[in-house]
Amino acid sequence: MRIFALETNREKIKQKFLTSGEKEVLTVFYHGFSFFLASIRDVVLTAILIAIGITAANYGAPVNWTIAVLFVFWFFLVFFRLLRAYIDWAFDFIFVTTDKIVFVDQTSIIRRDINPINMESIVGVGTRTQFWNIFAFGIVSLQLKEGRGQGVIMRKYVPRAQDVAAKISALVTQYQRLDHLPENGA
Repeated sequence: MRIFALETNREKIKQKFLTSGEKEVLTVFYHGFSFFLASIRDVVLTAILIAIGITAANYGAPVNWTIAVLFVFWFFLVFFRLLRAYIDWAFDFIFVTTDKIVFVDQTSIIRRDINPINMESIVGVGTRTQFWNIFAFGIVSLQLKEGRGQGVIMRKYVPRAQDVAAKISALVTQYQRLDHLPENGA
């Protein structure tokens, strides 16, 4: 389903970026901890609004009016940020093919950023741990020959980051070896 710029069907996005002869190797979704961290502020604010509502009701404020006013505050202060955090977590993914890596970043219903990177543009792949490697995710970084971000693209909260980086590194190596093979008859 498509809502403005948000595409909820990942397969449609994948099919747009697959060319003939190219195969999907890996699809990685971000760890749920990224949504948890993005929503902490909103959960705390919701708890504060509930506490204000309970306190107001204990002091004799009209319950219906109190609930209505606090709901309006919650809707404008929390709901949209929480929805954005959910969309950013649930619909973002990394799509790896035999020829390229596609970073899909859908942060809201009105903004989508898809960044395909050809294997020939990648110089190296690295990984780092996050949160002392307590959880099963980390940072994957790609060093590019040239491009934005001073040649480095980093993605946080990647589950099994070391395995993902190893798989991408193997694909880059395989791609580079195939690219340097001599032509038949040469």
